[in-house]
Amino acid sequence: MKNLANKIILFAAAAVFLITLGFSWTYTDHDMIPFMNQVFPEAQSFQKIASSPVIYEGKTKDQNDEEEKVGYVVIEQAAAYGGPIKMVTGIDLQGKIVGTVIAAHKDTPSFIDKVIDQKYLERFIGKDITDPLWIDKDVDRISGATFSSRGIAKAISQGSHAVAREQFGMDVKDEVQPFKFGSKEIAVIALVILTVIGVTFKQRRLRWVALIGSLVFIGFQYNTSISLANIAALLMGNFPSIRENLVWYILLIGIPVITFIIGKNVYCFWLCPFGALQEITAKVGGGKFKCCNKAIEARAAKLRYILIYLALIGAFLTKSPSFAGYEPFATLFGRQGFGIQWLILPVVFFTSFFISRFWCRFFCPGLILNELILRPRKYIMGILKKGIPKKGKLKKVPGIKGIEAIEGIELRSANELNKIEVKE
Repeated sequence: MKNLANKIILFAAAAVFLITLGFSWTYTDHDMIPFMNQVFPEAQSFQKIASSPVIYEGKTKDQNDEEEKVGYVVIEQAAAYGGPIKMVTGIDLQGKIVGTVIAAHKDTPSFIDKVIDQKYLERFIGKDITDPLWIDKDVDRISGATFSSRGIAKAISQGSHAVAREQFGMDVKDEVQPFKFGSKEIAVIALVILTVIGVTFKQRRLRWVALIGSLVFIGFQYNTSISLANIAALLMGNFPSIRENLVWYILLIGIPVITFIIGKNVYCFWLCPFGALQEITAKVGGGKFKCCNKAIEARAAKLRYILIYLALIGAFLTKSPSFAGYEPFATLFGRQGFGIQWLILPVVFFTSFFISRFWCRFFCPGLILNELILRPRKYIMGILKKGIPKKGKLKKVPGIKGIEAIEGIELRSANELNKIEVKE
């Protein structure tokens, strides 16, 4: 009866998960009128004139109560780190940007707050619709919110260029961003290679080199730790440009592939910067504290499953991958976060002095995600090790009349076969 109840609960949980994931893929546009009024307050009405991207013609009435065109509003989106950012941009009849606003986004809220606080959107006002609007060339990025500022610039650029082509008849092409390969990409690739070498050849001394390197580069220098928010974005189909976000693909696609091939949890124990910090604090504080009851500790560790499930469901329902990022990574390495993350960080940091890898053992989704990779591998490898019996020759088995068996395979009775246990 208990097994049946567990199966029903698991089935219901899986059904809810799939339904909410499907909901996250459905697209329901927001009412754009308030945003259009915000970027082009002179217009009294808007008429849709194009669909890809969506372009509206802004109109007003003159003294004779006749409508006249005063400009355009274009709605376009581009990929940022956590997902697409939708921008509404107003353009006057002289081909100048007169206003722009974020209509919707799936990026980390703290990044967007930083963009707004530093008045990043005002930097586009007065720009010509033919300007490329490249980051660090035409518009300065926002430190600590590079992916958000780049996505915003790209959406405004693509939208204004479309207006230039379709409404002004200009021959304007969208600039192809060059493949970004610099110090960040080199550092991450070097750490991954070091990890693969260390795991493959069992060089444990290299582990601390990789951990310290990840703490410095993946953590504090570039703040690119794998987060549940990244996993949610992956499940929701939000893929950033590989030209601009190679590290994203290395960590979110490359690491799982390496984990599957090698059969080891390479990220959590070799490349996770937060795991590295916890091991350092445990060495300083001793990290020897253990729960008096192992059963209680095992049950407490299952809390991770509930947290991951609820976080992902929340991300799917809100259509915002950043909702799933409850980890304190960004708070520590990026010095930014939202509400509860600022409370979680000091508690976890203090506790990790006394309990080795406290966050990893009880809260982090990393171990569970790796389990989802390694369990199918174990099953596949088990099948491959058993192999497929070679085609044998039929021959008479001594002492048994009228029965033939394949040479090389022992004949067993039905009772014997029924007693064999199949183990994973």
